[in-house]
Amino acid sequence: MAHHKIRLSTALLIALITLIAGSAPAIDIPATDTAAPHTPAHAPGQILVCLAKGQDGACLTDLRAPSALTSALVEHGLTRARPIGTRRAGRFFVLESARSDLDVVRAARDLMATPEVSSAAPNYYRDLLLQPNDPYLDTQWYLQPGNTAGVALDEAWDLETGSPATVIAIIDTGVDVLHPDLADNMWTNPGEVPDNGLDDDGNGYADDIHGWDFGQGDADPMPQRMPDAMGLDVAFHGTHCAGIASATTDNNLGVAGAGWNCSLMALKLPDEDGNMTDLAITGAVLYAVAAGADVISMSFGAPDQDGLAAYMQDLMDEALDAGVVCVAAAGNDNSDTLFYPAACEGVIAVGATDETGGRASFSSYGTWVDVAAPGNRIWSTICRNYEFSVTDRLLYMLAMGWDGVNPYMFSDGTSMACPLVAGICGLIRNQSPGLSPAEVRQRLIDTGDAVAFDQPLGVKVNAARALESTSAASLPGAGSMLVVGHPNPFNPSTTIQLDIPRSGLACVTVHDAAGRLVRTLLREEVGPGPRALVFDGRDDSGRHLASGTYFVRVAQRGVTAGTKLQLIK
Repeated sequence: MAHHKIRLSTALLIALITLIAGSAPAIDIPATDTAAPHTPAHAPGQILVCLAKGQDGACLTDLRAPSALTSALVEHGLTRARPIGTRRAGRFFVLESARSDLDVVRAARDLMATPEVSSAAPNYYRDLLLQPNDPYLDTQWYLQPGNTAGVALDEAWDLETGSPATVIAIIDTGVDVLHPDLADNMWTNPGEVPDNGLDDDGNGYADDIHGWDFGQGDADPMPQRMPDAMGLDVAFHGTHCAGIASATTDNNLGVAGAGWNCSLMALKLPDEDGNMTDLAITGAVLYAVAAGADVISMSFGAPDQDGLAAYMQDLMDEALDAGVVCVAAAGNDNSDTLFYPAACEGVIAVGATDETGGRASFSSYGTWVDVAAPGNRIWSTICRNYEFSVTDRLLYMLAMGWDGVNPYMFSDGTSMACPLVAGICGLIRNQSPGLSPAEVRQRLIDTGDAVAFDQPLGVKVNAARALESTSAASLPGAGSMLVVGHPNPFNPSTTIQLDIPRSGLACVTVHDAAGRLVRTLLREEVGPGPRALVFDGRDDSGRHLASGTYFVRVAQRGVTAGTKLQLIK
């Protein structure tokens, strides 16, 4: 099997030059202000609705006629409708519920799945020119407002800041899950009891609270010293990538992560000798899929050899078919050699740019690279769960800007560009969870900035435009694929009614509230038309599922739809 090594800038050479020229300039640490009080993202209990043309407000108030809209209104307690504006027969209404537990985001999605509704959304609060208060923000050049070399994240955050329900899996050297700028955003396995030595959720991994170590086969995904070919410890790499993707943001601490509120799943690859194998990568990808990750970030890879490309394609297809967005670094070889898994079909291949907005000198390139994002002198989190050697400390301080105290420093590479794009994909997925991986990839390409790079590098990601381009068609249940469960709530079984729009491979899966796959109801070639599937409240192993909320997801040829089910015992 291939041994994947992470490529970094030639830090030793830089360090030697710096030693001759003099010490590196110190980085000013901005003063930390008192955190501002947080306010809700949207008005509680309110949904804004625009009815489809030809509909009037009666469909929102007459709850006697059975329909998908009536079911959604009753399910979410949306029993009051007020027209917006002065036109009494207009199409715009505010729906209100007295339920304190109303999930306005999911209620809006359910309403959007009905033919009477043209659009629906929570009643969001809007801030002007939202900028986080993280003290190292000024050090993150690619996040500065108006910087055309960046990716317009400052504007994107005015539209979307993610949520813990959207999970980004960092498959890398491990993540310092206790880092003060990462701990609050770490994914937590809801089905596992910490440190009891038991596999509480039956997924084959005992005590996998924040992820798993696939290199050493244990529940500790924290990094361990990992010298590269030059002797430099590169174990910080996974923690650095995690911070870029989704460090806790607007917390008056450290750096801002692209995904802001998105959760981070830590999946560690290196074994005790520091090798990252295809076996470990396979385990990590399959775990991420089964655990319900929305995005996978992969800052590793290798050229094709001995069937690696075909194997990686099969592995990526497993994730893509399950609806997981796959993002991978294009490589740091300054060549057009295909790098896997980035070059796999369906994977978002990411090249790197520098502070000028041009291609970073090390970035691999070619027509197979989909998008480019900043990857030079990227300031982010580093691990602090073990003591660095004296040599490593010196190199980090001289070559990578570490101040010797605070767990942050610079690093270069498409390895850094990859999690930046993964974080942006997390924002897109949170805003439009019904988008397929192919649709997320295409959105990044369609909305990116066309730049005349010196070599083919795709478009430069523009996060703001990617988020602005959301449409009704991106939401679950939109379009012509209808998904309804009846009865709902149910016990012991319910019938899933589908209306498949076309011929092709269709996948119908059931997921729990944490997003984990619990049952595959259908995975086969089907023809267009109605179809009924019975869900008996059991998982793929035949075990009875506990009471709770479950989600049905249907995917076919880039179109997705879904519905929510309530199992009550």
